[in-house]
Amino acid sequence: MTITDRLWLWSQPVAAVVAAAAGIVAWVLQLSGDVSALPTLQALITGSFVLPGLALSLVINHITVTLRRPPHLTIGEKLLLVIEFVVVVAVVAITLTPDALILGYLLWPLLIAVAGLAFGVMASNTLRSRRVQRGDEEERVDDAVVVESDRVA
Repeated sequence: MTITDRLWLWSQPVAAVVAAAAGIVAWVLQLSGDVSALPTLQALITGSFVLPGLALSLVINHITVTLRRPPHLTIGEKLLLVIEFVVVVAVVAITLTPDALILGYLLWPLLIAVAGLAFGVMASNTLRSRRVQRGDEEERVDDAVVVESDRVA
């Protein structure tokens, strides 16, 4: 596995840690009663719900991909991650503007849709690769049985 493949593979858990940390900060601020660091309602919603949900989604995707042998991301999965990360950056960027709440209402569902699509593609590709791997292993076992039976005969 190349360094680029490793970077792509670990981009999801790294982004998940950042999103989870931001969510924890938002929760702590709410529990302390000092939400002045969250300047808008959109920042409150993004920090409390969107970023923790994103973190969970990215962790699930990473676990799904690590079930492959070898674990790797396809070109389509990388493209979906880039789109997902761009939408996240856009959501976080507009959270500081009180007048951009309508954009949040539009981008949150888009982020959920992209995250769901990414999971669907990653899960499907993982299942497909596991089936192929299982078929290859069964074929090797069958070949070994044939070779062994030839030796016995």
